Amino acid sequence: MKNVVVYYTRQVPREGLELLTPHVSIIVNKAHASPTNEEVIRASKDAHAICWFVTDIIDAEIISSCPNLRILAGFGRGHDNIDVSTATSRNIWVTVAPDTMLESAADLTWGLILSIARRIIQGDRFIRSSKHSGWHPSRCLGYQVYKKTIGIIGMGRLGRAIARRAVGFEMNLFYCETGLVDKNVEEYLNLRRVFLDELLQKSDFVCIAAPLTKDTFHQISSRELSLMKPTAFLINTARGSEVDEEAVAMALDRGTIAGYAADVFEMEDKQFLSRPLQVTSGLIDQPERTVLTPHISTAVKDTRIEIATYQAHNVLQALRGQRPIGAVNDIPLQPAII
Repeated sequence: MKNVVVYYTRQVPREGLELLTPHVSIIVNKAHASPTNEEVIRASKDAHAICWFVTDIIDAEIISSCPNLRILAGFGRGHDNIDVSTATSRNIWVTVAPDTMLESAADLTWGLILSIARRIIQGDRFIRSSKHSGWHPSRCLGYQVYKKTIGIIGMGRLGRAIARRAVGFEMNLFYCETGLVDKNVEEYLNLRRVFLDELLQKSDFVCIAAPLTKDTFHQISSRELSLMKPTAFLINTARGSEVDEEAVAMALDRGTIAGYAADVFEMEDKQFLSRPLQVTSGLIDQPERTVLTPHISTAVKDTRIEIATYQAHNVLQALRGQRPIGAVNDIPLQPAII
């Protein structure tokens, strides 16, 4: 039984490990940084499962170096950093935890909306600088959120969670989506479906909530930013490279848009592995127009526990010869090994 090995590329809440401990041997990378390809291969060469995270790039080299591998189990909802095609060709499950993080991610999205529009971060900095001498009529002037127009790019689970919160602000809701959205959802949330260009032209707040694919990579770049109102804000809690950060920095510098708030960055995605691991300096250098958080959309204790246990259940199901609940690919069922 203990000859079955599960390798974690990062530390997780103990609740996930406790589900697996009675059945398998567990190896956990306890370093702060993500392991390199060489480190993953060395640690997981005998593994039957690799539990990966958003910062990991699991490519064909890693997959082909692990002959016992049954499952690549993700901690989150995206999987663009995994070579799903190679995994599928080798009869390896790839899984995610899609429903576990939506509400906390939507909460953070709204935290960013309010922070960037009402200049909450700047106000906090001003108080801490010991410059505050009482109320002033022009200090930290921001933008109204109530009854404004919000445009959501992607109306999947995250998009709908963001939209539900917008109802309380009595906002006008536009959205664009390549797939079908239930008419009942549209009516309940008072959604209006439009093409991307119209959404950009009419929205006061543009929220990205689509998964990262070859079609959504840099879907917001110079042309799209030029369509936005100069008083509009762009918010990204989806994936960093859906936005061209250099183009956003230039738009901010020119006043093409009013601000950018993000919890995700290009440097985290595989398309930018050759670049230094840092946020685009043009965003860092504009603190008055940006609010940037370190990918903390799921940084809620209960949420992280839920994701860890979901991830562990996917592993158990795969090793028991079942189809994991979070599978994103289809392969033949394999014999149970635990």
